[in-house]
Amino acid sequence: MSTKTRLGAIAIAVGAAISGGASAADNTFYIGGAWGGARPSFDSANVTSGVGTSFSAKSSYMRPLKMYGGLKLSKNFSIEGTWLNLGSYDSNTSNTLEMTGWGMSLVGYLPVTKDLSLLGRIGENRMTLKNITNNASDTTWSPVLGVGLKYDFNPNMGVRWEVERISKMGSNTNTIKTDTNLYTVGLDYQF
Repeated sequence: MSTKTRLGAIAIAVGAAISGGASAADNTFYIGGAWGGARPSFDSANVTSGVGTSFSAKSSYMRPLKMYGGLKLSKNFSIEGTWLNLGSYDSNTSNTLEMTGWGMSLVGYLPVTKDLSLLGRIGENRMTLKNITNNASDTTWSPVLGVGLKYDFNPNMGVRWEVERISKMGSNTNTIKTDTNLYTVGLDYQF
């Protein structure tokens, strides 16, 4: 599926969510931050950039960080902007890769109880893989899919647990192709 097709599908879903009878009370803003772990799967079999074939996290203290903000369109849908730092990774050829990006997603909520909801996300991230050692980089549009749980402590504060799959980052020409699983726990504040 092309990027234009994915973005068009997201736009249609947002339009359907907005036209689904959202009241003015549903249109609230929220912000949040999350911390966790990332597990990239590097395509080292086809690499031609010389970046390396084996990778490890650069340091144990540099964990992925995610900042987000969104607009709740209705009780069951929101549109969310995200900034990501997925950390740095050292290769067996002394190269260091850094993964950062930003994106937009449609987030859906399915209430289980009054305070607990299942959540799902579909979106697109603009991800940059940078080889710090030789200053080469790749920037790609990468699809993101995710699932998780959200628990609201009160009407303004909540916590969420998410697993996201960010696909098709990088290239084997300048850096390396990778898909990454992102595991996070975050706090939300709703205005």
